[in-house]
Amino acid sequence: MGRLENALPGLLLFLVACLLVLQSSEAAAAEDKPFIRKTTTAPREFREGEDVLLTCVVTNLGNHTVWWSRRENGERKRILTIADRSITYDNRISVLHDRAPTYNSSIFTQGGDVWVLVIKSVQMDDAGVYMCEVNSNPILTSHYVISVKPSNSSEPQEIALRSNHNYTQCCQDNGVMSKCLGFCAIHNILEGTSGIEPEACESYFPAIVRCMADMRNHVPCCEKERVPDLCQDLCRGDYTIQEDNIKKHFSCTAYTEVTLMCISEGVEILPKAPESPSVTVLGPNTMKVQWHPPSPGSPAPEHYIINVTTITKFDPPADVTGALTSGDGGLDKHDDLNYLPKQRHLKVSANRTEVMVRNLSPLTWYEVSVISQNRHGSSLVPYTLRALTKAEESNKTEIVNPELPDIIGCCNDKGVKHYRCIKNLCDPNTRYITEPDMIVCAPWAAETFSCLANDVDHSDCCLERGLPPLCVELCSGNVTKIDYKYFKCVDYFTDYRSCLMKGYNVLPGVPTSISVTNIKPTFALLHWRPSEIHADSISAYHAFFRPIQAGRGCKSDWFMDNIELAYRGVYTDSPPYVLEHLCPETQYEVYVQAVNTYGTSDSSERVLFRTPSIQKEQRLEDNTYNITKCCKNVNISPGCMPLCDYNARMTHVRALASICAGELTSLLRCGVGGRNHRPCCKRRGVPASCLSMCSGSFTSDRATPALCMPYIGNIMMCLEEGVGILPGPVTDLHANKVTNGSVTLVWQPPQENVTVDAYQIQYQSVDKHSASKVIFNLNNTINVTDTAVTLTNLTTGKLYNIFVISLNEEGRSLPSSVLTINATDGAHDEGVVVGVPSAPHSLMLDRKTATSLTIVWQPPELAHPTDSFTYKLRFRALGSSEDADVYNATVTGATAKRLEDLTPNTQYVLYVTALNGFGESRASETLLAWTDPAYPAFVETPTVHPINLIVEGGTMTVLCIAMGSPPPTVSLYISGVLIHQDVTRHMVTVVHNVTRDMTEISCYADNGYGTPMQTSRTITISRRPQVTAQETVQVVSGRSVTLECTVDAWPVPSLVWWRDPDGRVPVIHGGNYAINKIDDFKGEGTYLMQLTIRSFNQSEGDRYYCHASNAFGTFTQTIKLELAKPLNIQIEVSECCRVSNVSDTCMDACSFDELDFDRVMNREECIPDFGKLMKCAADGSDHRSCCSQKGVPTQCLDWCRGEPVARNHLCQLQWAPLIFACFNEGQDMLPGPPLRVQIVSVSATTARVTWEPPVKNPDTVELYRVFWRPIGQLKARKNDTSQTDITIAGLNEGTTYEIAVKAGNHKGTSILTPTLTFTHRVLYVTSASTHGSSVAVAVGVVIAVVLLCVFMVLGIFWARKNKLLFTKSASNGGISFENPSYIREQNGDTVQIAETPNGSLNGNITSGMNGGVNGGVNGGMNGGITPTDVTGGVWNTHNVTSSTPGFEDDLPSNGGYRRFNS
Repeated sequence: MGRLENALPGLLLFLVACLLVLQSSEAAAAEDKPFIRKTTTAPREFREGEDVLLTCVVTNLGNHTVWWSRRENGERKRILTIADRSITYDNRISVLHDRAPTYNSSIFTQGGDVWVLVIKSVQMDDAGVYMCEVNSNPILTSHYVISVKPSNSSEPQEIALRSNHNYTQCCQDNGVMSKCLGFCAIHNILEGTSGIEPEACESYFPAIVRCMADMRNHVPCCEKERVPDLCQDLCRGDYTIQEDNIKKHFSCTAYTEVTLMCISEGVEILPKAPESPSVTVLGPNTMKVQWHPPSPGSPAPEHYIINVTTITKFDPPADVTGALTSGDGGLDKHDDLNYLPKQRHLKVSANRTEVMVRNLSPLTWYEVSVISQNRHGSSLVPYTLRALTKAEESNKTEIVNPELPDIIGCCNDKGVKHYRCIKNLCDPNTRYITEPDMIVCAPWAAETFSCLANDVDHSDCCLERGLPPLCVELCSGNVTKIDYKYFKCVDYFTDYRSCLMKGYNVLPGVPTSISVTNIKPTFALLHWRPSEIHADSISAYHAFFRPIQAGRGCKSDWFMDNIELAYRGVYTDSPPYVLEHLCPETQYEVYVQAVNTYGTSDSSERVLFRTPSIQKEQRLEDNTYNITKCCKNVNISPGCMPLCDYNARMTHVRALASICAGELTSLLRCGVGGRNHRPCCKRRGVPASCLSMCSGSFTSDRATPALCMPYIGNIMMCLEEGVGILPGPVTDLHANKVTNGSVTLVWQPPQENVTVDAYQIQYQSVDKHSASKVIFNLNNTINVTDTAVTLTNLTTGKLYNIFVISLNEEGRSLPSSVLTINATDGAHDEGVVVGVPSAPHSLMLDRKTATSLTIVWQPPELAHPTDSFTYKLRFRALGSSEDADVYNATVTGATAKRLEDLTPNTQYVLYVTALNGFGESRASETLLAWTDPAYPAFVETPTVHPINLIVEGGTMTVLCIAMGSPPPTVSLYISGVLIHQDVTRHMVTVVHNVTRDMTEISCYADNGYGTPMQTSRTITISRRPQVTAQETVQVVSGRSVTLECTVDAWPVPSLVWWRDPDGRVPVIHGGNYAINKIDDFKGEGTYLMQLTIRSFNQSEGDRYYCHASNAFGTFTQTIKLELAKPLNIQIEVSECCRVSNVSDTCMDACSFDELDFDRVMNREECIPDFGKLMKCAADGSDHRSCCSQKGVPTQCLDWCRGEPVARNHLCQLQWAPLIFACFNEGQDMLPGPPLRVQIVSVSATTARVTWEPPVKNPDTVELYRVFWRPIGQLKARKNDTSQTDITIAGLNEGTTYEIAVKAGNHKGTSILTPTLTFTHRVLYVTSASTHGSSVAVAVGVVIAVVLLCVFMVLGIFWARKNKLLFTKSASNGGISFENPSYIREQNGDTVQIAETPNGSLNGNITSGMNGGVNGGVNGGMNGGITPTDVTGGVWNTHNVTSSTPGFEDDLPSNGGYRRFNS
């Protein structure tokens, strides 16, 4: 059959794998990313003993590393060099490095780092694939294939060129840049001395190759030297630039030398092409072809060959008769069926330079070419000509031009005497004038332009032609004088002259009847009729056309920088005219003008027409091979379907390579289509190692993408051609009868509509071990024309492999299935034996761990292209006690499988079978593989880059390196947060937007064996200062106040206090100011700035600024001081001090109604009384929240609630000012304790507790908390309410309870009320009051102190006796009353409620003690809060933790009261 001409949609095939190589060699990366410059990947051949130099050029390398490696045993790589160092024991291998210059950006862009792999004295076993790689992401790779021939090889020596062909002058004439002229001599190309990389001159290669061929046809010589047809471009003087189409990517490197030899020989013996060929149409049936002989200096032609080919006949063909005689001939008779295409050849002697071609068809489009020829060969065609014969009509009459008016005579008559004016202005045939003409003729302007107008006003015409108003005056003929203003009219003289000619009535009329017929996608036939006005004067026609809306393919031709180009014009002597080079599916506008010797007519009417779209190549019918259907049948994913095309684009391949690599084998099978394309591939230069791809498989270990990638275009052309002319595979092969020594086979013919001349049955006896081996040519063959056959003379009891292929004159198909049959009656119980695919093959261990094996294999070689496979992988451990014939099995649809949960350090045996709709194949070869031994995970300390400077907001890279078998799961934690996790041994994580709290880097590894391991590294984040402070601080005028700012920064910042925001007035240490700084306040990089103002005076300003700065920035925090009222103690201070036994020397601090601590701050004798003064100042409130926020240490916090501290002197000197400030802040915000607590039994299990709001700040109370418990128990219960009463439940009648209440808000709490003891009985009422300050109460306190001391001594003695002293209560059910911001307290200090043992103290006494002075002498008597744990005498609260946001967790009985936010 003829070659299929319709393009088939197809499959891209193994290009997916090839692209894995192309991706790294294409320099398409962004400028800031590395890429490897494109290099030739064709095999390079060396002789044994020669030195090998492989060059790799890497651009934009940056901080990446280049290494050379060699691929061994299929996929395994051996690294040879890293950077500048060789890491192999082979001393013959080294690397040369030439770094790219960085001072010149243009050089950097075009050049790059050069890395040369040197192999000294290459040996035979050095042949293979070498790779240059860059450790970018993804890894870039460039492949180099070398082959080595023996040194004593008898192959012919290097081709000796017969001429030193130099075509530099031709290159220069064709615009080749001087830097590329090295390619304009053949010896430079062969010797590699062109002086520049080929990639830099590729755009000039078409001109260079055209000059090299020198217009001589070297194709016969190339064919003689067996250069494949697709590599003969150079022989024709053409250069094929690799395009996006996959078929353009083919390799002709192996034929370069013989091609150059043919060219060198040809320029010496072949004639050059004739020059300046032309065609003149003489009528409907005749044309004249003319040319000039070739330039001298080349072999002379012996004759010329004129080729005339019919392109299109626009009218039905007419009968034409004639014969070829004496070099002038005609076409044979033809009819409509066989007319197109028609070609004829005319041969004339070398002394002729023209020929008449007769007997042509009217209105037919012909292509004409002329070549020179001698005994050695012929020239190339200089260029082809196209001509349209005329329609059958009468001969055109002779041209008659109308007469012009005598303008020169008019000028003479009117006195114009200057010769220049007569010649240039007064002659209507003058087409151009200049400004000097206007200057010289200015004196005769009126006479000249009056004569030119010839008494006719041409203004309307001039206005239509777009002349400026000033120049229109010239058109009227009424001009009195001209000056420099009229000089611009020189530019419009052509239009002015055209209007004159129109007014003289000498121009031809407008063409009429404009029409367009025979509209094709790329050409159309334009018709018109001449006007009756001066029709006999028309010498030519000018047709103009342009696209209205250019299609995508037209934009490059008709638009430049999105600016629409003007009309294109073409000249012809008569209608019709063929408009060529049109764009499909585009609307055009066309008009025509007639031309005579005086000018052109007005434009004809505009005609619009639209070219049709190029019809898509008609899809093959259902009974032909449909590649798209094949891809769908084998379940190619939709995303990979664009690769199912023989004309697929490389851009698609690059985009889909990594995604579709797993479907490579299915794509390849569909592309091959069950045909044997090996003969075509051999003919087109595909090497033997890649021929297996032409039959749909990867059987050769050498058939790697690196080796076969240069031949992808060769293979694709063969596949596309073969599916149209080769027979397809048979289907449904089966044996329906098996007897002793005979087998009857039946099959179905190919489904494609391709001629099948015969079927060949191949069979061969095998044993159970060799039955799985694929052999494409078996020992025995039988050819038949039917679809059934009986094989006889088989040996009974023997096993046979049988398959069937189809044949025709173009070639053969591939086997679609194989039958493995025992030629014995009854050997196959099922009766019918169905053909199944051959066994999977090439099992390989891809990777392994202690508990897993990854196995890969190739699919069956003998299978129908539309077969969809699943695979069954069977495996078992060797040496186990289990049955040796029992295998584990797993099924997969891929050609790879990872076996998990295996036993470490164990050998396994494995094999694979393939299953399709007809059955299961034979087993593949077996594979033995060991799992690795198991050992626990080990992880190194994390490596962090950059090492020294990690900046907040920047990027850092963390490397976790772990070992272990199986590979461990590696986790990266940053400050306790899991960032990245992967099963790997080297995990690189890039962390963006680094924050200042990312200080702890941990790598954690666990593989399930042994103990997991974690290593950590502490890093410091360089960061700009961040300052936090209390924005508003209340201070009493004249009092001391301490301002604090917490700074977080690294490196160490500069810290300073300012009085103004611009830093012009710094605060100086000394006098009224004391400045202190605490380093590493809360860890590395944190600082506490303290400014103590010893006596605040508002006139000095109420704003201070703490400023911090380092290399990364600055930060300024403003603190505003608000004037507060003096600390008004709600008791009579002097009475409180007297009751508390403040010494007489310190009583001056208790004068009036407020405490003046400044009087006792620096007096040693008052240190013992400081705790008593603090008790009076606390005023019944708990200020520990404020103190904790200000950094008061735990050992001094008891002062903040009016309790003694153990380290009195230390707390006084350093922290007393801060505590005083908290007293000031809390005096208006913290409530006092509730008043008059009462309890009334309501029922046998409930009681109602009531109280009154506190005297101090009652409006600030947000919540009350009630505590109660039976006497003698350590655990207490609690409940919250916002009201002044609450009902408590769960009481037992007859049990004695004690109860206390506390008031609080989001700022803090009061102290507890005195404990109230009551025995629960119905109608039992107990009350306790917390009164305000009075002298009477104070006196009562004195009495109570004495009694309390007695009972305290008894209580302590009882506690020690019962071993309860210093025993803390359990946290569960204990009493807790924390304030919202108390989470900063460091020691978990406790709040206690004093107990009256055995109920000996009644509520009133306790109330008096607490309500008066909130304690006893030196803390020995305390009706409310004590700083120490006393056995059985206090209720302990929960320790306050960082999770405490305010009050304790809500209780269900409080109605869902929302706790305070921190």
